[in-house]
Amino acid sequence: MPTISNDPAGYYNNILQVTENEISHLTRRAAMVSWARLMIVIIACGGAWWLWGDTQAVTALVIVCVVLFLALVKLHNRLFSALEMQRALKQVATDNLRRMKLDLDGIDGGTEYVDAHHPYSYDLDLFGNRSLFALMNATATHSGRERLARNLQKPENVGVDIEQRQKAVAELAAMPDFMTRFQALGIVARNAGKATDSGAPSLRPVNLQWWQRAAAYLFPVAILMLIILALAGLDVAIYIETAATASILTAAAGSKMVGRIHAEVERVVNRISIYHDLLDETERKQFASPLLQQLQQRLGTGDEKSSDITRKLSQLLSNLDQRYNWLSYILLNTLLQWDYRQMLNVSKWAKHYAGKIDEWDDVLGNIDELCALASFTFCNPGYVFPAIDREGKVIIEAKQLGHPLIARDRCVCNDVSAMTAGNFMIVTGANMAGKSTYLRTVGVNYLLALVGAPVFAAEMVVSRASLFTGLRTTDSLSDGESYFFAELRRLQTIVTRATAGERMLIILDEILKGTNSADKQKGSLALVGKLVGMNIAGIIATHDLVLGTLADRFPAQVFNRCFEAEIDGDTLRFDYTLHHGIARNLNAYFLMQHMGIV
Repeated sequence: MPTISNDPAGYYNNILQVTENEISHLTRRAAMVSWARLMIVIIACGGAWWLWGDTQAVTALVIVCVVLFLALVKLHNRLFSALEMQRALKQVATDNLRRMKLDLDGIDGGTEYVDAHHPYSYDLDLFGNRSLFALMNATATHSGRERLARNLQKPENVGVDIEQRQKAVAELAAMPDFMTRFQALGIVARNAGKATDSGAPSLRPVNLQWWQRAAAYLFPVAILMLIILALAGLDVAIYIETAATASILTAAAGSKMVGRIHAEVERVVNRISIYHDLLDETERKQFASPLLQQLQQRLGTGDEKSSDITRKLSQLLSNLDQRYNWLSYILLNTLLQWDYRQMLNVSKWAKHYAGKIDEWDDVLGNIDELCALASFTFCNPGYVFPAIDREGKVIIEAKQLGHPLIARDRCVCNDVSAMTAGNFMIVTGANMAGKSTYLRTVGVNYLLALVGAPVFAAEMVVSRASLFTGLRTTDSLSDGESYFFAELRRLQTIVTRATAGERMLIILDEILKGTNSADKQKGSLALVGKLVGMNIAGIIATHDLVLGTLADRFPAQVFNRCFEAEIDGDTLRFDYTLHHGIARNLNAYFLMQHMGIV
């Protein structure tokens, strides 16, 4: 796999320094251009007043000022775009540095995807504030964001071999400039209030009225001829004034229609052509991974490059945007029937290329989601890509597994012994000793492995199975469902799916918490005894030490692990390290005494 930088913090800090300098420089230049535009307007108005009566001189002055004004408008647009890009690059660097420090407050955590009934996402803090999604979501497009969320929720629907995704992610992680630019372009779109949702309508050809089509050609020609006559010394001022008035009134008559088409073009542009530079870079890259090569091939459109085609649409939107400036609107529509001419250009583009929009959107969404995983990889150079057991025997095995949402200097890493179908790990231990964190650590890293991302481990081996957890069961007042019955329903789901032959990895914390100890013990023993014979592997944490006897009953399938608490006088210590065997020390009564409860 490609070499990935081991100093992402240095990379992003360098971006911060460069962008701060560029932002200062571009801001000064943009201000100078704005003042120059104002001066040209003042000169044009003052000069026309001073020279009034000399038609030839006034016409020449207006032409020169209009040309200079439009040139400065174009320059200002370029400076503004460059300034927005530098600000976006700065935000990308800032956000990724925050992710590396696990400072996730305010970073998009996909709260709309929170689902207490999902097989595992609620238990694993997959979505919401300071969630795994917030840590990973460096997507630039709406379709990429949805794809990332969907793949984390249903990795079985990714539809691509895990190793192919690993190769693509690793290759992109070795291209930090590409990833950073992708993310910055998305921020530019969002900061401009542009909707990047993939539900935007496709662009349709524009049906102008016959008089609008005629106006688009006749008025510019007529006014140009009159200007030439004026420059030749003929007194045609009244005709120029009449033609100009008729031209602007004709343009204004279709303003509402142009505004509607403008909004439609804007939605489509924000969906696709805002990324034309990325498309250009993607087309020119020499990718090695098969998945990226396949995506690159889908961008093909014959002789024309997708990036050039989308750049044309982006330019059309930029042309239409000139109507938002009242002075530009009057000048351009009076002299060139600007709005109608742009409508004709939009219609021509739509007839040729509108059918490719969905394809481009899908390709960009795929690349965007892979870039988000690659950004996660780049920001965590110590993570490793798990090996895939092609024979499908080992569901999970890991050495020094840690939780991505726990800082490295505080995270205690633990192993996961090789687990095949029918294997169960019973984890016992005292309160606060680390059982629940261990279960979430296993679940989160297994999920990362399934979507082709690297994991927080020294080594890891996995094969594909459905993940299902029971760590944080909630009751439902609206459904009239008690906590205990809600838990039974989740256990029923496990048994139903396992009975149907589904290959699963289940992770459960304290089975049957909502009933008495005798009933709980009997039910837990019976459940594990039933599941042992099915096509699943499981990790079950419990305070009930009796479940440890299952290892005697099923010595080849069940094994015991524990987290211990050490009580030394008035001191309670945890090492958060997984040990072999059944826990010996419990701490509930000690804590109650220490807190004055008993």
